[in-house]
Amino acid sequence: MSSALDQFCGSPFWNASLLDRPDPDLTVCVERTALVWAPLGFLWISSPWHLAALFRRRVCEPQLSKLYMWKQIIAGLLLLTAVAGLAVTLGEDYGPSSDRETNGTNPAVLYTNPVLFIISWVLVMLCQEGVRRKPGQVDSGSLFLFWLFLVTCEVFSFQTILRDALRRGEIEDLPRFCLFYISFGLQVIALILSAISDIPPEDVEEVEKNPEKGASFLSRITFNWFNSMVVKGYKRPLVQEDLWELKEVDSTQSICQAFEETMKWELMKARQRLKKRQRTAGQKANQKAETLQNGMAKGVSQDVLVMEETGEKKKKNKKKDDEKKTDYPKSWLITTIAKTFRWVLIESAVFKALQDLLSFASPQLLKLMISFTRDMSIYEWNGYLYAVALLLVTILQSLFLQQYFQRCFVLGMKVRTAIMAAVYRKALVVSNDARKESTVGETVNLMSADAQRFNEVTNFIHLLWSCPLQIGLSILFLWLELGPSVLAGLGVMVLLVPINGLLATKSRTFQMENMKFKDKRMKIMNEILNGIKILKLYAWEPSFETQVQEIRDKELKVMKKFAYLSSVSTFIFAAAPALVSVVTFAVFVSVSPSNVLDAEKAFTSISLFNILRFPLAMLPMLIAAMVQTSVSRKRLEKFLGADDLDNKVQHDSSFDTAVSVCDATFAWEKDSNAVLESVSLDIKPGRLVAVVGAVGSGKSSLISAILGEVHTLKGYVNIKGSVAYVPQQAWIQNATLRDNILFGSALEEARYQEVLKACALEPDLELLPGGDQTEIGEKGITQWVK
Repeated sequence: MSSALDQFCGSPFWNASLLDRPDPDLTVCVERTALVWAPLGFLWISSPWHLAALFRRRVCEPQLSKLYMWKQIIAGLLLLTAVAGLAVTLGEDYGPSSDRETNGTNPAVLYTNPVLFIISWVLVMLCQEGVRRKPGQVDSGSLFLFWLFLVTCEVFSFQTILRDALRRGEIEDLPRFCLFYISFGLQVIALILSAISDIPPEDVEEVEKNPEKGASFLSRITFNWFNSMVVKGYKRPLVQEDLWELKEVDSTQSICQAFEETMKWELMKARQRLKKRQRTAGQKANQKAETLQNGMAKGVSQDVLVMEETGEKKKKNKKKDDEKKTDYPKSWLITTIAKTFRWVLIESAVFKALQDLLSFASPQLLKLMISFTRDMSIYEWNGYLYAVALLLVTILQSLFLQQYFQRCFVLGMKVRTAIMAAVYRKALVVSNDARKESTVGETVNLMSADAQRFNEVTNFIHLLWSCPLQIGLSILFLWLELGPSVLAGLGVMVLLVPINGLLATKSRTFQMENMKFKDKRMKIMNEILNGIKILKLYAWEPSFETQVQEIRDKELKVMKKFAYLSSVSTFIFAAAPALVSVVTFAVFVSVSPSNVLDAEKAFTSISLFNILRFPLAMLPMLIAAMVQTSVSRKRLEKFLGADDLDNKVQHDSSFDTAVSVCDATFAWEKDSNAVLESVSLDIKPGRLVAVVGAVGSGKSSLISAILGEVHTLKGYVNIKGSVAYVPQQAWIQNATLRDNILFGSALEEARYQEVLKACALEPDLELLPGGDQTEIGEKGITQWVK
């Protein structure tokens, strides 16, 4: 391989003596092959992503910007330099002034590289056009990395050619010398231009609403686009108007739509698994019944069989009651979250893996630096190389870590938003049978406490595999440094695992108990707030206050126990790294007199122990969060997996009536008695109909039947068109009367006045001193706003 490259370059590919001196250098062959082909290979691998945009159907032709034109001009000039380089080589070998006997033929690399550069510059121009055609894309991270990679590699050729010219006192190959430095200058300019975002004129307004949309690659990886918000917050307190608009992918509508679509399929699969499990249980029950009948046929004692049958029936009845309360589609919520946000999970996992691997490079570089200071025979440039490598590794590690955290926190926000929206939508359509099992307080807890649990655990979800990876790599490198002595520290960590398991199991019990108390407290608080007038009228405040306080005291006792367990777990694992390092060093020194704990081993081992401290400290918190999330997962799966309203209301436009009910019987629950029987009703379009009757006669049930909120046991209901429903308990925003009428829509004065007239609000507005600017507060309390 080396001889082939030597012949290809016309010079030796590798010469170790060039590095064994105070002023190291690489061979010309390496600079012309490896340092050229590596960045070009990166460009060729990443180019299909941009070239695909050239073949997509364009909605509108984007405008040509000055920045785009300069990028294409620079790429075109680089193309000309590559063509000129190829022409110089052809002229030397086949031109009229060539002397083959004296000069010989040029090596193949002088033909290959110009051709590769010609193809690559054409590819760059096509990629830049593809970036321009992609909607919403202002630059390309892969192109920026290509230019950075190329310029960095060309620096070696830059200094080699310059040093050779200074050493000789003259320029031996003037055409190639000039072409190289012209090309290098153009590459530096291209690198600078690639770091600037190219915002289309039509997207300027959107960028002003959210600067992240117009941030360049460098700005995104360093979060420079957020600096304006930080400066504004430093100067004065931020208000809601200062916040930027969210990106479309981060909006609640986009998140919920993707989550609902995935949840639909996963929930359907879970229900199929549940039905299969129920069929299997029914088959087992039938087999037991057949066994019982066979026993009777064989003459077994009738009394014994009756006793067994009675016992079996009791067990079955109890099991059925338990199944009604606890049997629901399970193990689908985690899968739904993983499939909905899989790309964010994959990106954050890649960044976390790179950061973990780079964290173990720092101790090895530190070891090399310590050995450099101890060995005076090593050349000085090695120390500079180790220092620069340590700096670059630290910078890359920080960049990867911050990108990982940013994506994980965005993921937590999206998961929390999706769960809250799913619970809210489910609360609107859940069946009456399932509604009995979930009170208003429990539903509120699902949207607040349980959704927050998922937010917290998804922020650190990758620690499930990252912590074991870091622990394993730390033990591996410690083994290489200290040998079998590291098993003593490993034994200490293994002994701590059962302790943590016991604490986690106990914490899960406390968490489940705490959630029950919290649901109970929220339920009674809602009842108190809904009936506050009656409580004040009969002076029942002390009685209800005592009930709430008793529940709260029980809740605080459980929380105190949970806090004690968490503190013990945190203390054990916070002290674990120090304990492990002390035990390991003690065993290493005492095992053999030849084991010397010098600076190189000590500092490297301490660095590895510091890396080990993070996963060991995070494990107890992660396990506790997983335990809490498992409880919340079951609660959410039970609520979201419940049956929806069986809405059998028809919307047939061929009917000549607006509302038609034909011999219908309705019930609030499937297995309960009917609340309305044999109801027939026809309402013509344009009619005003009032339903009157005594309390409990079924007026509200009739309205609920028309809306499809009760079970239709017989007959049918048909509604021509859509329905607008105003409930008895109106939901009013804490805003002005005008805002409650507009409800977020833009003000159209003519239509607004038409609505006021249609609703007969004009006389009421005249009675209010503030008119439609009267602010409506809690429980309808109004306040004049100037």
